[in-house]
Amino acid sequence: MGPATTKVDGSVNMKKYQRILGIAMTVLSIISLYVMETYLSPAIPTQPFIILFNFLLTLFLPGLFIDFVFSRLGTAEEGDISEICGGLQYGGYLIGYTERSLIYVAFMIAYFDSAISLVSVLSFLSVIVASKAIFRYSSRGTDDRACADWYILGTLMSITLALALTWFGFRFLLTG
Repeated sequence: MGPATTKVDGSVNMKKYQRILGIAMTVLSIISLYVMETYLSPAIPTQPFIILFNFLLTLFLPGLFIDFVFSRLGTAEEGDISEICGGLQYGGYLIGYTERSLIYVAFMIAYFDSAISLVSVLSFLSVIVASKAIFRYSSRGTDDRACADWYILGTLMSITLALALTWFGFRFLLTG
């Protein structure tokens, strides 16, 4: 039981807590959105709560999905992807939360500011993808193709799911 075992045990525990938090926030958000859309009177102002719970859903559900897909593709047996490819230990989670938050905020700005179109939001997304690619590949010192594949797969899944959930929230939940 040396330091490496403690680090692995800590990673497993942190990943478990991350999953529990993600499941709890996802379930809370889905139930809350369902109750607001089904049972609350139109006279009750629900817009701030719809925005909040849709944000939480957009933030946590893609992370759970990506974690599930990656665990099925083989990273569970080999260790955490950050240990294999280097980088921050929970950097993928933090970067994912940040990019999904940026996507959500961009949609929110476009929704509330009529001068900004959804085309501007999509242009903003290209900046996110390009900046991630530039920073990722400029800091890579390895020729490991698998790490690049994991990185691109995680990024595309995160952005796609964030776009779909955010669009759904703003298109159907807020406009009716």
